[in-house]
Amino acid sequence: MSPVDGFADLNGLKVIFAAGPLWPNPANVFVIPDERGFSMIDVGSGGETGRDYLLNGLKHWGLQLRDLHTVVLSHAHPDHMGAIRYVLEEVHPLVLIHRLDMVSALEPLHLTETFDIALAKDYWAISGRKEDYSNFDLFQFFDDFGCSMSAAESVEAIPEGEKVQLGGFSFEIVHTPGHSPGHISLFDRERGLLLAGDLVGNSPAWYTPTSGGLIGYLESLDRMESLEAQTIIPAHGGIIEDAANAIRKIRSKLLKRENFLYNALREGPKTFMELTEHLFPQSPILHFFPGCGITASHLIKMERDGIIQREEGQNGKYINC
Repeated sequence: MSPVDGFADLNGLKVIFAAGPLWPNPANVFVIPDERGFSMIDVGSGGETGRDYLLNGLKHWGLQLRDLHTVVLSHAHPDHMGAIRYVLEEVHPLVLIHRLDMVSALEPLHLTETFDIALAKDYWAISGRKEDYSNFDLFQFFDDFGCSMSAAESVEAIPEGEKVQLGGFSFEIVHTPGHSPGHISLFDRERGLLLAGDLVGNSPAWYTPTSGGLIGYLESLDRMESLEAQTIIPAHGGIIEDAANAIRKIRSKLLKRENFLYNALREGPKTFMELTEHLFPQSPILHFFPGCGITASHLIKMERDGIIQREEGQNGKYINC
């Protein structure tokens, strides 16, 4: 089954696949009916497209929004919870999220901190690049891509390390930061089914130091691997039948980036922005976001591991040890 099929029913877990696996498409939405109505894992993005995606998906499964009683959010990003504003116009469910993402869910402006926008602006200013992102507005950025964010009215902390019963599914809550401080994955051990959120899929999710960075991402993949899941359904993309191989591929892609930076530094010292441009040659906006956060995450790990060091000075270059 793939996202092209649009929908899948896995023994009562009803999946609403997005039209494509890449942002700004909304995240896949998971719907679990029960005797009280139904619960959902993530609700998709804001904006008209996100609203229609959610409502049409529920219609496909013969469900009405007024019967929703529980929402579990994998994390507080706009493609996963932006549509909460449309949910709240109709019903007021219990909303569960990891404690580290509660603030962002209630006050989305906090995302500028967990996305490390200030870090990107600082590096950009130091570099003296001609493009000016000093007035970069994260929420305008979301809106421009049709993936608007909105706030929950109230949330409760999901019990990390415990189990949450949703219909016939008993999900273990696994804290998997890197992409977001409070990113969680949900594992049904009896079925060997892992809902991996954004961390596993066609390609790595972006990561920033405040969200856990590369160190947190790699530790999260180790945690996922230890579960010995059989099947993964990512937040973006179709069903993955070989869970272990999918996790290995993402880890390999992350470490390939590190090796790419290491080899660049073997050619000679480079500034932070030179390394960012090397890693993301496509365009200045990618250098700024999410490029700066990703580069910083790698350099933090490489410095910790004693692979590189930074010269003195505000714009000191990085060198191999």
